[in-house]
Amino acid sequence: MARPVRIEYPGAVYHVICRGNDRRAVFRDDQDRTRYLEKLSRYCQEKTVELLSYCLLTNHVHLLLETPEGNLSKMMQAFQTSYTVYFNKRHRRSGHLFEQRYKALLVDKDNYLLQVSCYIHLNPVAAKISPRPQDYRWSSYGWYLKGKGMPGLKTETVLDYYAGGRAKQLTQYRQYVEGVAGEKQRYGAPAAIKQIFIGDEAFIETARQRAGTRSVREGHYSLRRIVAAVSRVTGIDEKELNRPGRSAGVQRGRELICCVSRRYSEVELGELARWLQVKELSTPSHAVRRAEERLRNDPAFARELRDVLKTLKY
Repeated sequence: MARPVRIEYPGAVYHVICRGNDRRAVFRDDQDRTRYLEKLSRYCQEKTVELLSYCLLTNHVHLLLETPEGNLSKMMQAFQTSYTVYFNKRHRRSGHLFEQRYKALLVDKDNYLLQVSCYIHLNPVAAKISPRPQDYRWSSYGWYLKGKGMPGLKTETVLDYYAGGRAKQLTQYRQYVEGVAGEKQRYGAPAAIKQIFIGDEAFIETARQRAGTRSVREGHYSLRRIVAAVSRVTGIDEKELNRPGRSAGVQRGRELICCVSRRYSEVELGELARWLQVKELSTPSHAVRRAEERLRNDPAFARELRDVLKTLKY
């Protein structure tokens, strides 16, 4: 059977399942689990991926991820490689740790997010590892109950599906996950369509359209080359683009650099932030979103982007 095509676009939500190679353990003790979560937190923040829920089991992992930049593959490749290097070095082994192809189910955020998050948090109970989800240490459910989470964990995305203040939202989510007295729990995974979608036909069509209109990365352009191309097209000196400025032209040029770097090449977020001389990794991500808004409303900006891409090709 052919592998399902990986669909990626900005704002996509995924239920990711990573299994150990040959179904072998990917964690041998709590130190491994702790290091995995540290790396997960780090790479989610570096790649601007939002972690909504997680659960670590012995030979596989469940993650619920939202990708504002549509870069799931890029984040997962870097993250899993880093953890594998750590694991192999610590346990004096070599070779693949995870199955080469992790499963990424595209989730209809509006209709299935709560169900998928609940399923992930109930995994230890379904596997008979823990009698209650709140007793299992290696899932995000405990962070939900504490009202605060590890860096990179965004509990509010799930909780905001309920009305009221945070305490009321949490109470409702707890009832949904743990069940009210006498209610029979359901542990089954949400049904996946065509091995990739959790949603109805309308969602599938919308997802395909969004993926079809997403900018495709053109190549491995260096940041230096991108800056030179933007400078040539806009007529703004590279030194001016390098310094945070208040002029509309400089701001526009810096947004072009961010857009091309993140959408059409493989420039790392940290490298881009350092060149822009900004402290927060989220700053270039916000610049990309502003650029995309300009592309929808400003024909001149769209022409500049096309000219930059033409300059990079030649």
